Amino acid sequence: MRVLLIYPLTRQKKPPQTHWIPLGLSFIASSLRKGGHTPAIFDRHARQAGIGIDKERMNAAMMEGINQFHPDLIGFNTVSPLIYDTSECIDLIKKKYPAVPLIAGGHHASALPALTLEKIPGLRGVIVGEGERALTRLADGDQPPQIPGVWWKNDQGNLSHSDPEQILDLDSLPFPAFDLLDMSFYTRPTLETIRDHLLTTVSILTSRGCPYHCSFCSEHITYGRGVRYHSPEYVREWIQKLYQDYRMEGVYFHDNDFLIDEERARAICHEMIHSGLAQKIKWAIQTRASRIQRDLLPILKEAGCISIEIGIESFQQNELDQIDKHTLVQTNRQAIAFCRESGISVHAYLLSGFSGETLSDWNEKLKWIKTVKPNSFQISPLTIFPSTSRYQQHGHRFFETNQWDEKSVVSFFAPYQLSLISPSERKRWIRKQYIPYARWHRLVNLLQVNPPGKSLPLVVRMTLGFIRRHLPSPRGAGTKEGRA
Repeated sequence: MRVLLIYPLTRQKKPPQTHWIPLGLSFIASSLRKGGHTPAIFDRHARQAGIGIDKERMNAAMMEGINQFHPDLIGFNTVSPLIYDTSECIDLIKKKYPAVPLIAGGHHASALPALTLEKIPGLRGVIVGEGERALTRLADGDQPPQIPGVWWKNDQGNLSHSDPEQILDLDSLPFPAFDLLDMSFYTRPTLETIRDHLLTTVSILTSRGCPYHCSFCSEHITYGRGVRYHSPEYVREWIQKLYQDYRMEGVYFHDNDFLIDEERARAICHEMIHSGLAQKIKWAIQTRASRIQRDLLPILKEAGCISIEIGIESFQQNELDQIDKHTLVQTNRQAIAFCRESGISVHAYLLSGFSGETLSDWNEKLKWIKTVKPNSFQISPLTIFPSTSRYQQHGHRFFETNQWDEKSVVSFFAPYQLSLISPSERKRWIRKQYIPYARWHRLVNLLQVNPPGKSLPLVVRMTLGFIRRHLPSPRGAGTKEGRA
């Protein structure tokens, strides 16, 4: 069977700069291929790099791709903030190809399977959870009601479904079909994937699931509770193949917590060192502050790890407790200090938009960053995803009671729904306090992690040289005078 997989179009004002590979669709495509089927991927995100942000041109290119490929089945990856794009694509495709079954999977469809089938009537089915085996069995011609994780509408519109099953042996999955993606786009040198390091970088996922219960996280919706792993040998062979195919300089591990199994993390480090990959590849990981131990960092560094990203979320204990983070402020501070001490860059993720938040909280957050000094940081608004406990508390049944059009969905995901800061105050603070410091901080970090002689583009090297000679600290940084 010929199966086309479609990745949604991101909503932005210019072509994308970050290069996160659609790993889920790539794994599904390789499983379909292993099962004897012919998969293809139409990546609306990456296509923007060539087509631009004109949606009509993108849709025309997609329809032409369908016309040339002649799929027997079309699957869509769904993301809640972009569900309107999936809905629009399905309406468009269904009009021209009414006989082709359309299937949805991913976080949004897994969170709201029955509602997704109701709100997007052009869909024939939804796959809840991991899609590799379920979609392959659909392509094989198995009866949908007999396939774990499949929700299906029969010809009479009646709905049947069965519970999903986790893939326990992840090593049984073939390597993702990256050859079906525009890897010239995904391997372009960038300062964004491994932050502030100009590298050609490939993102990979070597474990699935998360044992934690943060109120804002939707990870468990697709992968379920608990954590499953690819073996260290699988990881090493995968990276070796990627290096052979693409000669990339960096790897970004998308695992929710790379260090959750310390023995496995050490084993991967040994694989990187003894295979010689540590001399060829630099890499970055995500983890929790509580997992960072001083004696673990030297082997990570020896194996090629140059950056660790930590979900700090907040410097205030009451806010950490509000989102069920189950970590301590002091642990976060200590983890950043350990990383800096080891010579590994540390990136801090922080959240804003907590209930009752004020400008004073934002000022204190920025002051904390200036005091603790992570190499890089990102402050993002809390997002309310369906089927999370935060959605149950604050979602007000949005997806159940509203249309899934672009205007409505974008409005729902607008940040700072619970904050007490007015839009005008927020805009002024960001312009006067946050942006000047964030830009200065990043330029300083660029100087630190890209020493003189580093093969950066000429314009970047010239800019950094000028900054090294002339740029002062932003006025009032870290002082009372610098506050709004």
